[in-house]
Amino acid sequence: MPEVQGYSKDTISSYAHAFAIFFQFLSDKMNIPHHLVTYKTFTVAVLDEYILWLKNERGYTDSSVCQRMAAINSFLRYVSRREVTALKAYSAASNMELPNVTRTEFPYFTKDEMALLLSMPNPDKYLGSRDLVLLSFLYDTAARSQEVCNICVRDIRFGSPTKVRLLGKRGKIREIPVSEEVSNLLRYHLNEQNLRDNESKAKPLFSSQTNEVMTPSCIRSIVAKYVKLAKATTPGLYRESNYSPHSFRHSKAVHMVEAGISIIYIRNFLGHANIESTEIYARVGQEAVNKALSNRQIPRLAKNPPCETKSQVSLPDFIINAR
Repeated sequence: MPEVQGYSKDTISSYAHAFAIFFQFLSDKMNIPHHLVTYKTFTVAVLDEYILWLKNERGYTDSSVCQRMAAINSFLRYVSRREVTALKAYSAASNMELPNVTRTEFPYFTKDEMALLLSMPNPDKYLGSRDLVLLSFLYDTAARSQEVCNICVRDIRFGSPTKVRLLGKRGKIREIPVSEEVSNLLRYHLNEQNLRDNESKAKPLFSSQTNEVMTPSCIRSIVAKYVKLAKATTPGLYRESNYSPHSFRHSKAVHMVEAGISIIYIRNFLGHANIESTEIYARVGQEAVNKALSNRQIPRLAKNPPCETKSQVSLPDFIINAR
């Protein structure tokens, strides 16, 4: 996964977690410890029971069920190319009937909600100026939270327009422009944090409260803080219950669709590997798209899954280490 496919640590951790959950099911419901699992374990009956267990006993959503099954299916596809004995197991997994997931269901902010949210940080308060720049940058670039954490000062190239270099999934690099408003905010941020000298080029653009490299969980906490403040200010807005840093990425994509931007350009902007991942935004609402065709203006707005209970089931060392 890391060396051939170029998967990130988060992706590998997610796959390991999927198998930890599967091993827990086999132990709790089938009385099969992990060291006795063979390819013969992967039958349609067992996998059907696993899906029902995920939904009924673990409370997984249809989307989460599909993610867990995707990890198993991916592994079995890998081994079926190397061991004939795994072919039957792969056939069983790949032909399972999975829940239908509506891919257009994702939390995003309307333009009014985003404008209000970006006005919440108070630069006169502790960490307020950092949060002001961070949230505006998150929306303007539509960067993933891990991409934001990876950004160093040298990745910002000021000019007309200012561009930012993002390190995406599987080590893919893309360079995208930012608005003049966000460019000015970045200059302000570098001055405030004393990051203008040459020695600062390799330093992270955003740091945590303890001046360490920012993590996705830190960004998630910051977003949750300001969503809560904004919601308290205007209770009629922010009706979704699961906003996250990724909601900024969704929002930017939706707003670009509403402004009539080509789906091909949006795909390149977001760094998607294929157009299918981007097309979900085009299906948000035909009425919004029709309206956008007569007014091609992108707004300049700059200015948690349920916790898993820890398994007590014995697990292989390689899964424990990957998690």
